[in-house]
Amino acid sequence: MESTPWGQAQHEEILADGIISCSTASHGGIWLDAKRRAKLKFYSKNNYLKSSTWWEEDCDWAIPYVFFANDIREYGSAYKFKENLAAAHAIIKHHHPDFIV
Repeated sequence: MESTPWGQAQHEEILADGIISCSTASHGGIWLDAKRRAKLKFYSKNNYLKSSTWWEEDCDWAIPYVFFANDIREYGSAYKFKENLAAAHAIIKHHHPDFIV
């Protein structure tokens, strides 16, 4: 993946099949492939990019991270998985209360 909504990707980490964490010089987020988007089936007017493909790193990343937590845990490459999962739950509570896991 070369291009993101924030510019050229500088770092990518596969969190699970079809889930990639991307970062650029200025921002980043999580990208979901079509199969993952079809499974998630969540839309919120609060999504920063109004996208189900890209989930920006400040608040929106938490939704796919929690929804696909089992897959991310099983894949085993996520940095500080337990800490990130706890942070994701807190972010959802404050920024996406309409998301029910």
